Amino acid sequence: MKSLVALLAAASCLAAAPERPTEESFVPNYNAANLYYLWGSEADLEAVPGAGMSLHEAGMLAQVPVWRNEANRLTVGVRYRWNQLDFSEATPFGAGALDLHRLQLPVNYWHAFGDHWKLWAGVEPGVFTDFEKVSGDDLAVTALVVAAWEFHPEWSLSFGAYYSRDLGEDRALPVLGVIWRPSVHWNISATFPRCRVAYAPNETWLFEAIARPGGSAWSIRTDDGQDRNLEYKSWRASLGVERLLGRSFGGKWFGFIEGGVGFGQDLKLTDDGDELFGSDLGEILTLSGGVRLRY
Repeated sequence: MKSLVALLAAASCLAAAPERPTEESFVPNYNAANLYYLWGSEADLEAVPGAGMSLHEAGMLAQVPVWRNEANRLTVGVRYRWNQLDFSEATPFGAGALDLHRLQLPVNYWHAFGDHWKLWAGVEPGVFTDFEKVSGDDLAVTALVVAAWEFHPEWSLSFGAYYSRDLGEDRALPVLGVIWRPSVHWNISATFPRCRVAYAPNETWLFEAIARPGGSAWSIRTDDGQDRNLEYKSWRASLGVERLLGRSFGGKWFGFIEGGVGFGQDLKLTDDGDELFGSDLGEILTLSGGVRLRY
C-alpha cells in the first residue's frame, strides 16, 4: 500500500458521504478547503548509524461547487502538499534537505438516492515529484467509487473500490467503512485505513482522536543524476482540537491544532521496483495546525 495519502483522502470523503446534514449534528462533515503546517521531530535512520531525518509538511486544499441541487453535488479543486525531509548525516539521498511536492486536481461527484443511499465518485490526477525533472513516472491518478447505506439512524456502511496509478505502478483495493453516530455530539468512524472519534459539545468546539497513515511516494532525481522513486511510509496517531472562527462561503471556518506520534515508519529508494536502499525509522513526535472550511 504505497499511495497512503491518497487512500486517506479517499477515506475522509467516504466518511463524510453518509452523514446527516450539518444542521442535524454538531460534528461538521465536509472539508471543502484547508491550509496547514506539520512538524515532525528527528527520527533515527536505523540503516545509517548516526543519521537522522526530520520532517516538515505544509499543504492546502480548495474545492468549489460547479453544479449543485438537492440530490447532486459536483466539485472541482486543487490540492498541493510540500514535504521537506531533512537528513542530519550523509545518506544515499545526500546530506541536507529534500524538497518534495504533490500537486493534484480533485474532481468529486455526490448523488443521494433518497434518504438512505448515497454515491460518491472521485478522480484526482496529479504529479508527485521533486520538480528536478518531470517525466511519466511523476504523473499519478487516483480514483474512488463508493456507495453509502444508512441502514439505521445511527449507523452507516460504506463500500466500494479504489484505484491508483503512481510511480508507474497500478493497484486496486476494496473500500469498506462503518460510521456510528450515537448522538448529535459524537461521530465514530472506521473507514480503512483511518479511524476517527469526534466529539463536539457545541457548534464552537470539536475534539478528535485520529489514527491514519502518513508519508507518500515521489519520483526524484538523486545527486548523481539518476531518476529514482522515493517511498516514505508512516502511521500517525494524534489528538486534536478545533474552534469555530467564523462563517463564510456557506460554511464554517475552524482553526485547529493537533499533536501526536508517528510510528511504523520506513524509507525506501527504488528503481523499477528494485530496492536500492531501505531503512526503518524511529518514532517521532508531530505537531500541526491550520484552518479548515467545513460544511
